[in-house]
Amino acid sequence: MKPTYCNPICVENVKSGRWLDASLSKLDIRSLNDYRSISDPSVIYHDGKWIMYPSYSVAYVSEDFVNWKHVDIGIEHLRYSPAVIQFRGKWYLSGHGMPEMYIADSPLGPFKHCGNLTDVHGNEIKVPDGCYFTENDRLYFYWCATRKPEVGEDVEMVVGTVGAECDPNEPWKLISEPVWINTFSPDKEWERHGEYNQNERIGWTEGQWMIKIGKRYYLLYSGSGTQYSSYACGIVYSDEGPLSGFKRQEKHDPLTRKRTGLLRGAGHGSIAQGPNNTYWIFYTYFFGFNYKFERRVGMDPLGIDENGELFCPVLTETPQYAPGVMTNPESGNDAGLLPLTFYQPVRASSRICGHEEIYATDDSTITWWQPEAGDRERTLEIDLGAKKGYDIEAMRLIWRDIGMETLDGIYPGAFQYTVEYAKPDSDEWIMLIDASGNDRDLCVDYRTFEKVNARKVRLSIVGCPEGIQPGVVSFTVFGKCAH
Repeated sequence: MKPTYCNPICVENVKSGRWLDASLSKLDIRSLNDYRSISDPSVIYHDGKWIMYPSYSVAYVSEDFVNWKHVDIGIEHLRYSPAVIQFRGKWYLSGHGMPEMYIADSPLGPFKHCGNLTDVHGNEIKVPDGCYFTENDRLYFYWCATRKPEVGEDVEMVVGTVGAECDPNEPWKLISEPVWINTFSPDKEWERHGEYNQNERIGWTEGQWMIKIGKRYYLLYSGSGTQYSSYACGIVYSDEGPLSGFKRQEKHDPLTRKRTGLLRGAGHGSIAQGPNNTYWIFYTYFFGFNYKFERRVGMDPLGIDENGELFCPVLTETPQYAPGVMTNPESGNDAGLLPLTFYQPVRASSRICGHEEIYATDDSTITWWQPEAGDRERTLEIDLGAKKGYDIEAMRLIWRDIGMETLDGIYPGAFQYTVEYAKPDSDEWIMLIDASGNDRDLCVDYRTFEKVNARKVRLSIVGCPEGIQPGVVSFTVFGKCAH
């Protein structure tokens, strides 16, 4: 089987998001359940590797385009949406609402402080959701800005993207006044605030990312709010330059939007050029049971149509071929494996009230199966429902860390488990995945295996981090009908 990935992407050691969400929202941290979160990915493709700088912790690297490993780059965090750029042989990083800029010789650091962001008048600035762009030895900085409505503007506030040029010798210094690139438009339904985009008088235009493809400049941005299923990405483009002449895409607007299914929302991310001159968008999913900013990350290929507009054919939650496998992934990147466990007959060794076994198969990120604390078996058995069985080749587990409380020393970690299968007309269980010695902390665990013919599958949880009870948000097996 060719290498595949499956959203949400499989990222190890996802840290607690509560400390940052609570502090920036000015909430008592103890008023929220503890949870893990990863979002707002700034991604680059460098020397054959993907490097991702997400909110809450930096950074992650993938050498096979499937599994992501956490790496220490000398900075613990950059709050939300880190901004990254390579300029004059150096690498620069800055973060959301932080004046500090950092520099390194490598994209994986170690990074050190080099200066604080200042405007054209020398005043220190702290701006949200910044990004950088470089061209012809010139460097530009973009961020989310707001202003009060002018007479005749029937909105609560004006939100949009502004951009300015940086000093090439001291990149933390702006040398031009900011200019408005785009603003919230009430006539664009997807930009309006709310789950159903119901508030026509306010939007939140965030998540800037600039890229040039050919002679055209593309600015990626997001709208509606990260806590909603309506969260989406849009594009404005310019054929003039990096600070002027931007227009909205006409045909592909929004660029990404996903309101139904297991994974919902597809906003605030980045675009990277990958292997074989392909383009990929990385984006943020809503995952919020504990808090509205609890999130995960996904990725899918992009294409460019005959009018030069960027488009995303589909937002996926089934196995897709990894970057580099398909020459034109925007024309079809699906591995052809279907989810087989959704609402199929399921039984468990135990369950607690409100977290019955059906919640491991209902395609919802805010429900889960949870066995009783004293259950020594902790098994989940699913009948796939076909007399001849299915040819299965992949599975995905999405966990919840019940009882996690980092302030009291209860930390998340690796789950140990096995997955077995039974052939049609047989009750014998055969080992499929033996992760009983697993030491990788994966709150999303996607694995492939040699094709087998199965009528039933069984998950057995054999180990958990100390103090943590396992919650299975989703147990999905992927395959095809057997012939």
